[in-house]
Amino acid sequence: MKKEFHIISTGVSIITNAQKNNVIPQDKKIRDEEYWRELLDNPSEIQKLKSFVEKDPHKNSAELNTFLRVVEDKDPSNIEIYLFGTKTYSNELCRRILELYLRELGYKLYTPYEISGYFWEAKYYDENYAKDEFKKGISELLDRLIHIAQKKKKEGYEIYFNPTGGLKAHVITTALAGYLVDAQIYYMNEEFNETVFLPKLFYLPKGKEIEILNKLNSSSIISGKETKDLYSSYQNEIERLIVYNLITTETNESGEIFKIKITYKGKLILEELKQNT
Repeated sequence: MKKEFHIISTGVSIITNAQKNNVIPQDKKIRDEEYWRELLDNPSEIQKLKSFVEKDPHKNSAELNTFLRVVEDKDPSNIEIYLFGTKTYSNELCRRILELYLRELGYKLYTPYEISGYFWEAKYYDENYAKDEFKKGISELLDRLIHIAQKKKKEGYEIYFNPTGGLKAHVITTALAGYLVDAQIYYMNEEFNETVFLPKLFYLPKGKEIEILNKLNSSSIISGKETKDLYSSYQNEIERLIVYNLITTETNESGEIFKIKITYKGKLILEELKQNT
């Protein structure tokens, strides 16, 4: 069996499901960070939530509901998991439960990555700062997910992305990262109660666009007259590559492009195209 690496976006479904089943108080909001911090520091509460998940992991955790279906009948020793979530006590609590449960089943877990939780920043800073940190966190998240997926891919792992849990922005970012690295992406279709694998979707450059990417890939950055000549000859192609973030440009005070550079995403797509030809 080929080794698998599952990247899972985690939300707070364990908390919401536990509240619905009166395992923890229903009047506590996700914003009530101090309460969730208290639960994190209480071993008996951790065990109570873990027992709740063990009772019916498919029903009580959205993340496990998808993951366990995909890895059914597979050897846990060949499967590694990378959980990530928001920098909030509520999310950390859910991840802690998932880690304890999955480790007991024999899966190997990587240290989770935390991104801006908004609620946490908004509590201690002003709203504009919280929004800026959230947006920055999303951008950093995409880069990190692409990096770790590519690293494990080179090590021979089959890469899977599970964008089931978390905020909508995190779900979108997780799925996008999966598309960019040509990985398997799965989620739960609640209407049919089935796990669905998404088709591979992304804009693939062609013709002159590939010529431009190859040129930039060998030169890294072009500037000055070379940039001007390239843009005048391939304006439509360059503008399309900019839209899909396969290249980036810099302009002068007059708005003229004077520097063009291939992005990491552009290099990634170019590498995939070469491997498939």
